[in-house]
Amino acid sequence: MSDTGSPMLLPAITRWRQLSTGDRFSDLIAGLITAALLVPQGMAYATLAGLPAQAGLYTALAPLVLYALFGTSRVIAMGPMALTSLLVGETLHNAGIPLSSYAGHAALLAALVGGWLLLIHACRLGRLIDFVSPSVMQGFTTASALMIVLSQASDLLGVSGAAGNAIGRLLALARSLDEITPGAALFGGSAMVLLLAMRRGLSPLLKRLGLPDAAATVLGKTGPLIVLILALLLVPLWPGVLAQVGQIPAGLPMPALPTLSFGAMDALWLPALGIALINYVSAISVAQTLAAKHRERLYPQRELWVLGAANLLAALTRGFPVTSGLGRAVVNDQAGSKTPLSSLFAALALMVVLLFATSLFAPLPQAVLAAIVIQAAIPLVDPSPLWRAWRYSRADGLAWLAAFAGVLLLGVMQGLLAGVGIALALLLARSSRPHIAEIGQLPDGGFRNCERFDVERLPHLMMVRPDANLHFANMGALERWINEHLFERAQVTDMVLVLSSVTHIDGAALHALETLDERLAAQGIALHLAELRGPVRDQLRHTAFMSDHHPRVFFTCAAAWQALSDDGIEFNI
Repeated sequence: MSDTGSPMLLPAITRWRQLSTGDRFSDLIAGLITAALLVPQGMAYATLAGLPAQAGLYTALAPLVLYALFGTSRVIAMGPMALTSLLVGETLHNAGIPLSSYAGHAALLAALVGGWLLLIHACRLGRLIDFVSPSVMQGFTTASALMIVLSQASDLLGVSGAAGNAIGRLLALARSLDEITPGAALFGGSAMVLLLAMRRGLSPLLKRLGLPDAAATVLGKTGPLIVLILALLLVPLWPGVLAQVGQIPAGLPMPALPTLSFGAMDALWLPALGIALINYVSAISVAQTLAAKHRERLYPQRELWVLGAANLLAALTRGFPVTSGLGRAVVNDQAGSKTPLSSLFAALALMVVLLFATSLFAPLPQAVLAAIVIQAAIPLVDPSPLWRAWRYSRADGLAWLAAFAGVLLLGVMQGLLAGVGIALALLLARSSRPHIAEIGQLPDGGFRNCERFDVERLPHLMMVRPDANLHFANMGALERWINEHLFERAQVTDMVLVLSSVTHIDGAALHALETLDERLAAQGIALHLAELRGPVRDQLRHTAFMSDHHPRVFFTCAAAWQALSDDGIEFNI
């Protein structure tokens, strides 16, 4: 989506005034349904981050209000996300933060994430996410989902877990299997089966019962809320002792500064950048996908600063880093959201829960929350992009595997860095080996690759076309190619460098071209240029190289061919 133009200061309110009464009611219903999804998700994702359940509700509240006022997407629903929650827990653990101090330091992490996002917005660096290739993100997401499942398996079974990489978690889980708590396994296993069954079968069943597709889809997504209610109804009947959520303080979160510590900031500022980029990728990709579906306009720059401000608000209200996940956005869309004000209604519903209903959740088994987290992560475990990438491009497949293995063996953030690093290294390797072709003339006058077409070549003339921009990393390859082919063409006295595929020449490449010109001249070979693109002509206009070559610059390959084959009039520019 383009950033051209600017949205109004309060776009949702402007749109709300233009809605019919029915559409305004749709916004209200969408907000209530989103809140119904956020309550179990928020508590579950908070426990994934190692925080008390109420932190998940606090995390969503203020950001929802902010987004309702300033956001531009009608489907984004701010709140915690499973992947972000995993990153928060792992980052705090790796930083050596005591579990008792997680809440304050998670808020500090949210503040750092917000600060990074606002800095990226101020510097207009939102395109940094373009350096994270889809293959890396897919491998990273799949491995992270597996880590989420492993991290919650101990709560699901009521056994002691362990931090660390995937192997360490698996070994710890295997050693604890004889300690399984029957009640936790029963509640967690039943919740898992029910959630998976509802994910696959509830929506089709509701459609067969005559509900509209959108309503059936929305109700099909409310499985976590249904499971939560059933667990609360059944847990009093269980005779044994279960690990429970415990008492959640009633009331709204009061503004408070996060834990301020130079030592903690030194340990958290770099992981915060990774979380900031992941949160932005998640929010903007979801918003762009659904905006394109409805042919609506999105303002990525506005979304960037709103997301940054939302994380700062989460930090001030005892929350942790916040973004928008695909699941909530799809529910909000299917529920009929017309403007971002649906987020305001979701926030109001969360306020009611925090003020009057928190005591209801105290007996909720932790195993049920673990099941909610796991069922949200399972659809993310998708190895199929690896097979597609590997068949088409081994480099993309290697990037996928690097991110996947890095997350499982080294850690979530380290895995992402490994994947990005390898993807960039492979990109640089590819760009350092550009496709280079010698071209000749077809019978109809066109010019094509000598290796692919039956073309005419002149003994004294070599026409070389590099199919890439020229820069410091690939000029060596071009020079080597020319040397090798000149060795086979001893009669060459003129060389035409066809730049039809080149739109940029950096300083190092220009210097290399000057050196190449001198070396060819020493061998009695004149270097000519042809088919310069406008940007390249603008770059070279005031250079000594262009001044020296001006009589040897041709507008087309045909002009160069005619001038250099007939010794006729040169059609130069």
